[in-house]
Amino acid sequence: MADVLSQQEIDALLSAINNGELQASDMTEKNDKVKVYDFKRAMRYSKEQLRSISRIHENFTRLLTSYLSAQLRTYVQIEIDLVDQVTYHEFIASIPSRTILNVFEVQPMDGKMVMEINPQVAYAILERLLGGQGDASTRNGTLTEIEIVLMEKIFSQAFDYYQSAWENIEEINVKLEGIESNPQFIQLASPNDTVIIIVLHTTIGEISGRMTLCLPHLTVESALPKLSTHQWLSTMVKTSVEQESHIKQKLDAVNVPVIAELGRATLSVSDLVNLQIGDVIGIDTGKLQVKVGQLTRFLGNPGIQKGRYAVQIDEKIQVEGDEG
Repeated sequence: MADVLSQQEIDALLSAINNGELQASDMTEKNDKVKVYDFKRAMRYSKEQLRSISRIHENFTRLLTSYLSAQLRTYVQIEIDLVDQVTYHEFIASIPSRTILNVFEVQPMDGKMVMEINPQVAYAILERLLGGQGDASTRNGTLTEIEIVLMEKIFSQAFDYYQSAWENIEEINVKLEGIESNPQFIQLASPNDTVIIIVLHTTIGEISGRMTLCLPHLTVESALPKLSTHQWLSTMVKTSVEQESHIKQKLDAVNVPVIAELGRATLSVSDLVNLQIGDVIGIDTGKLQVKVGQLTRFLGNPGIQKGRYAVQIDEKIQVEGDEG
């Protein structure tokens, strides 16, 4: 209910009290609200921190979508379905007993993270890499050694973009450690530890499935103070200024051709053909046109400075798009 009632709502309440349908005591605000809290499932992350994690991974999904589309030469769409915190036991229980698990080492946190890939999605990727149409319906088994090498190669390169997605918050180095098919063989955290999961709905051609990232607390612990909205915005502004300064420095070092045109003359084709050594061609005199590239940007006068021919700039030519 809103803090301020409309006149119509006030009239309806007064009418209900007068008719005996509602007691005044029922309208007394109660402040003794109780919220159930499970100490076995402690929530470590605030909503603000989860929103920041979600923004980071939205950027990563865009980069990953572009990367996989280029590698597989087909339509790829990846969207975030869910960002939540659960216990590590709940995460392991939610994935199939036979799946594809990419385990990554994260430095400098000295921790590990995992990406679980639904077998249908993994087989669709492999089918496209091996020249097929991406139909994974005929697959019902484990990966061969060649397929493991292919998966390691494509996701090792894909997670270079994961580092880029985090660079505004934390400088991290992600390295693929290996691929597992049984979730019981990996132990990234204790069963009751809280982890962050990011569920990615993935479409490759006609095949759809999920990829799920699991971030243990050790992996994100050092970055937690930087995940507030204020810190996020200040970091983005700082990064934008640094990028602008870097671009300006690069542009300042770019060489561009500058030509001072002394004058012009118009000749007929017959005169041009009959030119001989020693002939003189009259040109239209006036201010020199100084061209940057193919565009006339300045007007000036010829002269000499320190024994060299020079041009003194008298006027700047304003063109559409110039500032000031």
